[in-house]
Amino acid sequence: MKTKKYLIALAIFGGMLFTAYVANAINHDGSQTAKIEKARIKVPPAG
Repeated sequence: MKTKKYLIALAIFGGMLFTAYVANAINHDGSQTAKIEKARIKVPPAG
C-alpha cells in the first residue's frame, strides 16, 4: 500500500514536470517563429 502511494505521487509529480516543460518549449518556439516572420517582411524603400 505504501509503494502504491509513492507511485501515484511520482506519477503526478512527473506529469507536472512534463506539462511545465512542454508549455515552456511552446512559448520559446512561438517567440522564435514570430521573430523569423518579422525578419522575412521587407518594406519597400518607396514606402
